[in-house]
Parts: sequence; structure tokens; C-alpha cells
Amino acid sequence: MHRLQGPFWFIILLLLWLVPVDASAEDLKVEEGQSIQRMLDQAEAGDILTIFPGTYRENIVINKRMTLKGEPGAKIDGGGKGNVIEITAPDVTVKGLTIQNSGSGQEDSGIFIKKADGNIIENNTLKDVHNGIYIANSMDNRVLKNSITSYESHFSKRGNGIHMFKGGGHLLKENEIAAVQDGIYYDFTEHVKVTGNHVSDSRYGMHFMFSEDISAEGNHIEKNVTGFMVMDSADIIFIENRVTDHFHFRGFGIIIYETKNVLVERNEMLRNSTGLSLENGMNLSINRNLIAANQVGLEFVGKNKNNLLAENNFIGNVVQSRISGEDMRLDDGLKGNYWDDYSSFDLSGDGIGEEAYKAGSLYDRILRKQPYWQFFFESPSVKLWTKAESLFPSFGSAEVYDARPLIEPAEIQLSAAQQNGDQWRYGVIGMVFIAISLLVIVKGRKFR
Repeated sequence: MHRLQGPFWFIILLLLWLVPVDASAEDLKVEEGQSIQRMLDQAEAGDILTIFPGTYRENIVINKRMTLKGEPGAKIDGGGKGNVIEITAPDVTVKGLTIQNSGSGQEDSGIFIKKADGNIIENNTLKDVHNGIYIANSMDNRVLKNSITSYESHFSKRGNGIHMFKGGGHLLKENEIAAVQDGIYYDFTEHVKVTGNHVSDSRYGMHFMFSEDISAEGNHIEKNVTGFMVMDSADIIFIENRVTDHFHFRGFGIIIYETKNVLVERNEMLRNSTGLSLENGMNLSINRNLIAANQVGLEFVGKNKNNLLAENNFIGNVVQSRISGEDMRLDDGLKGNYWDDYSSFDLSGDGIGEEAYKAGSLYDRILRKQPYWQFFFESPSVKLWTKAESLFPSFGSAEVYDARPLIEPAEIQLSAAQQNGDQWRYGVIGMVFIAISLLVIVKGRKFR
């Protein structure tokens, strides 16, 4: 073995001197009756501050790099004023705390991050707060496995679960958010990844305004007024999200308005007033989604340009599509979608129907103005009416059609992680759709 010569030792010592090491970092402790803020003021950058069980009634500001760690039962109570915790330094970690009773001002929050990058907010419970976590003009923060609820009030008087204003590069993962105004709000924000979050019982599950380059994957959004509200944004990705049970009379699973460059792939839109609504969207790619058991499956409003829909399954919707606006084609030129009310045949054996499927009908337009006409859904008279429209298309609405309709439902391949983790759920959904199928068959709808 060769012995290291002098120059090599010099290089190693130089590297050790250049690499910062927090050898002087202390593990400080705060017990009930003591002041967290006083200990923060005394601490040095890099210190770890452990909060023992108890209720600490104060509002604190963290202005240096450090870790604030709560033992089980440690609570910080803001007394109903301002922010409970305000972070103005980078590389701060806050975890394991119950954070409660913020003020009710527009930006008052359980945790307010202002011009501070690279912070980690993990495994906290935030309750009775206006906003849960508010991130302003900051970059690369991580918000992981937190539980967030607001106070008891109408959603118009609450703040948002997680609100991001400007900045970006954040990761939001596996947070539980309920009973707020909007679960996750993107406000002039970019480059954000949002995965595995659960949002319920709020106004909008996720609200996008003037934001871009957002990836939302594997989230469960349920029982809000609307699931995803996307407005004036660009470069948005929705993959493998469950968007369910938005049955408010103004409720949508996903609504995309004045937005461009959106990918909607392998999502489930189930039991919503309207599953998917597109209004003045551009360059939208909507592939291999399950849109089922909605009052209205698919809605088009205004001018939607350069959009492709392929291999989506439309099953058990009371009204498959509602059209107002411009003519549009619903397939990608090779494959279209599966519509459970399609009534033509596949004579060539290629899995594609011989006749185009026409979306929307005069009946659908009347139903919008006269909801009680739903009583005649799948009745012989409406079936005859629909057939007459196919023979005399000028009777209908805009020319929106699928030239390559599928005879069998498209196979929607989910990620291995989701398949392994949700087998029980798909068994339940399978039984639900068997029941829906039997019901619709009895009513006369043709399944293939």
C-alpha cells in the first residue's frame, strides 16, 4: 500500500477546512412555562430547539437557520392574532408541532414563510388558523405530511390550506387538508410539484391563478365545491388524481378556463356535477381518463383550440357531453374514446366503430334550461329524438364529434405503486360500476 505523501494530506486538510461543519450546534430544550421566542433569540444558527409537551401561548419569529422540533403534545397557540410562526430565514425545519389560533387577517397563518428559501415544514398539525401555510416570494420549500384545517365558518371567511404567492420550486407531498377556503392555491407561482395530498370539504381542492409549470400527481380531491379550478395558467400536468363527489350545483371535477398546454392523463373523475369542463382552452391533451357517474361527463364552452382527446372512458354519465361554442373533433386521428351510449358496430374488427360519435344534442341543451327533463333520460321518445338528430345533424348543436370511437373501454394503465396500494379500492369501484351497468342496461343504454 502506498503511503499518502505530504501534498495529499495538505489537500485533504484544505477540503476539511472549506466544508462547513456545525460542530458547535447545540440541542436546546424548552419546557412549558418558558418562552420559545426567548430561546430562539439566544440560539445560534444551526441549533436544534426541542419543544417539550405543553401549550406555549406566543407568536414567534424564526430569523436564523435552525430546527424547531416538537415532542408529542407540544402546542404553540397564537392567541387569535397575526401569524403563529413566521419564518424569515432559509434552511429552517419545523416539525412535530401543533400550531393553532392564528389571526383572521388576509395573510394571517399558522406558518408564514416570507422571502425564505429551502425550508422544511413536516408532520405538523395546524388547526383553527386562517391560512395554514402561506409561502410568499420564496423558493424551494418542502411541505410534507402536515394536517391543516381552518376554523368553523363559511368557506368565504376562511383562508387557504397552503397558499403560494410568487416564487416557486416547492414540493407539497402527502398533506391532509380539510375545511379551508381553497386547499392549495397557486398565485403567480411556478415550478411546483404536488403529490399524494388529500383535500376535502372546502371550496376548491386546488386553485390555479396565473401560474405555470405545475405537476399534480396522485392526489385525492373529494367533496369540495370544485376539484381543480384552473384559470389563466399554462403548462399544467394532472396525472393519476382522483377527483370525486363534487355534487354542488356549480360543482366541477376539473374546470380549465383560459389556460394552455395542459396534460390530463389517467385521472378518475367520478360522481361530480360536471366531470370535465373546458372553456377557451388551448393545446390540451386529455388521455386515458375515467369520466364516470357524473351528471354531465364532458362540457365545452367557448372556443377550444388544438385539443386532443383519446382513449378516455365515458361511462354511466347522465349526460355524456354538453356543447356550446365551436365545432371540434374529439379523437387524435388514430383512436377516439369509449362512449357507453355509442350504438354503431365494428365491422372491420379493429376495435373502432364504423360511424362517428356525435357529442352533445338538442336534448342536452334543453336539459340545461329545463332540468326536470332529466325525468325522460333514456326514454323511448328521447332515444327516437337522438336517432333523428343523427340523421339530420342540423337539428343539433355545434359539430363536435369523435371520428374514431372505441367499441370497448380503453385500458388505463396506472403506476405500479398506485396499483399495489389501491387494489381494494378498485374492487369496490368495480362493484359500483357493475351496479351502474345493470341499472343503465335496465334503462336501455347499450354497453359493449
